[in-house]
Amino acid sequence: MTTAEFLASLKSLSIKIWIEDGQLRYRAPKGVITSNLKQELVERKIEIITLLEQVKGDLIPHISQEECEKPSQIELWPSLAEFFVYDDFLYYVLTNDRRRNDSYKVAINRLVKDKIVVDIGTGKDAILARFCVEANARKVYAIEINEKFYTSAKACIDKLGLSDKITLILGDATKVNLPELADVCVSEIVGSIGGVEGAVLILNNARRLLKEDGVMIPARSITKIAGVSLPDDFLQNPRFTEIPAYYTQKIFEQLGYPFDLRLCLRHFSKSSIVSTSSVFEDLNFTGIIEPEYSHEVNLTILKDARLDGFVVWLNLHTIEGEIIDVLEHEYCWLPVYFPVFSPGLQVSQGDKIEAICRRSLCDNNLNPDYQIEGSVIKKTGEKIEFKYYSYHYKKQFKQNPFYQSVFSQFDLYPHINSSIAIAKT
Repeated sequence: MTTAEFLASLKSLSIKIWIEDGQLRYRAPKGVITSNLKQELVERKIEIITLLEQVKGDLIPHISQEECEKPSQIELWPSLAEFFVYDDFLYYVLTNDRRRNDSYKVAINRLVKDKIVVDIGTGKDAILARFCVEANARKVYAIEINEKFYTSAKACIDKLGLSDKITLILGDATKVNLPELADVCVSEIVGSIGGVEGAVLILNNARRLLKEDGVMIPARSITKIAGVSLPDDFLQNPRFTEIPAYYTQKIFEQLGYPFDLRLCLRHFSKSSIVSTSSVFEDLNFTGIIEPEYSHEVNLTILKDARLDGFVVWLNLHTIEGEIIDVLEHEYCWLPVYFPVFSPGLQVSQGDKIEAICRRSLCDNNLNPDYQIEGSVIKKTGEKIEFKYYSYHYKKQFKQNPFYQSVFSQFDLYPHINSSIAIAKT
């Protein structure tokens, strides 16, 4: 259970928790606080205080008791990184992804000592810029496009006494200039599919901020693909629980219309994979990357199963030999589900899948749309053709049976305050 989920479970027990004079305080009904619960409060004290300080006064989604009791149940989430819906809650999750941070630190500790660094999209906590200072970078230029997050980052940098090491720049990384060329560019603008945030265009452009021998962190983003068979209980009633429903609504309100947005799977099990894997997208940041691509994938079915679609997942190489594989552990990135076959298609061990994967820019000329088109070729010789589009924000809604099921009970534009709680400190 995460610290956010732990706080939600305390709320379900009518336990009130707050910070007073820098100390963690709580009030609970008689007999509710057990010795085990007290111990967990002590062990999580620092994380709880940090989380409450991060979200103080702001609205954060309420985590239901049901979600805390069933952490292994697959959850649907929107692909958040593609949209400007990050708030204090999401930034807390991102900043406190320890495995992600450790992998970035491996690369940063090897590459930035005594170097000039540019950090693209530094965020409200300027976390990667701070890692670079810890690794003895000579100077860090941290760029942030969002004025609110720029202000928060500046306050954080000033509070930590790092303003002499980190120069914060408000602006679009594709348009700003630096006083000097950098040796290293560090960024975290990859999504659950590596390119969904527009990393190709942004990091191609960032090369103008680097010296000729400048290097990128991360070095490479490889998104893999495999056939998948999901649990029956999930497919019979696919839906958003309260938190992802809240952010789905925020995305719809931002765009002004509902649409079949990309869907991620939390608590996905590798046991649901029914085929070999292949590369869906390969972004090698050591050189210029073509914004659009088309390539072939070949998969082999490993067991008799129902093929529901494909799962695609990120393998991020922060530096050679250091890989973040989002199927090995749960990170702030989640695998993406393509519900190509709905209802599922019965396949047998040894059947083949031959397909073409394509990436093309949507009409904003930054974020990509994806397509997979091909055939399931059975050992009997039968060939079943398929075509699936995964758009960034195209105005089409419930165009697939799976999406029809997901949104059949989704309340569009409800009163937002009915599904969130106010965290007070």
